[in-house]
Amino acid sequence: MHMGLHQAGNDLTEYLPQAPHGEEVFARVEQVGLLEGEKTPFDRKEVLRTLYRRFHPHPVSIHFPIGLLTFGALMQLLFLIAKDGSFAHASFYAILCGTISAFPAVASGILSWWINYGMTPTRIFKNKLIGSLCVLSMGTLAVTMKFLILPDIFLRSDFISYLYNGLLFMNVPVIFFVAYNGGKITWPS
Repeated sequence: MHMGLHQAGNDLTEYLPQAPHGEEVFARVEQVGLLEGEKTPFDRKEVLRTLYRRFHPHPVSIHFPIGLLTFGALMQLLFLIAKDGSFAHASFYAILCGTISAFPAVASGILSWWINYGMTPTRIFKNKLIGSLCVLSMGTLAVTMKFLILPDIFLRSDFISYLYNGLLFMNVPVIFFVAYNGGKITWPS
């Protein structure tokens, strides 16, 4: 029994796209033969899987937006408490860098989903994709509001300032929602 779900001796082919790994796990098992007439075709995805396993682009890149966007929200909270503008500036630059770094993190996640799971639209992947798009949207809107529209947005006390703060703070639970679903891929219990 594997993961309390899959019994040895059964055809589990239909479950492979849902697994947190690809067919590469079979490389660790000794091959005892080939069916007569079976050829091993060139698999472009296997080349990408090999590169992906070597460099781990999604697990490496995802930590930057998680840390930076969370830090940005914390700095904004400190600004609202202490009224020290240096916290607001630190918050903005963390949000800017976190939003920029979220784009390659999301792109590498989609690449991983395609390479390792054949883009099977499970609930977990839908949650991650929707949450990631929310993070990108909220971060992009907040940066645009501060950088292009109202550079002094953190000094104001009006609807647009509340919206800006709301975008910064709402990113935190959405990030943790995406991360939680990512953890369910690695540890499905």
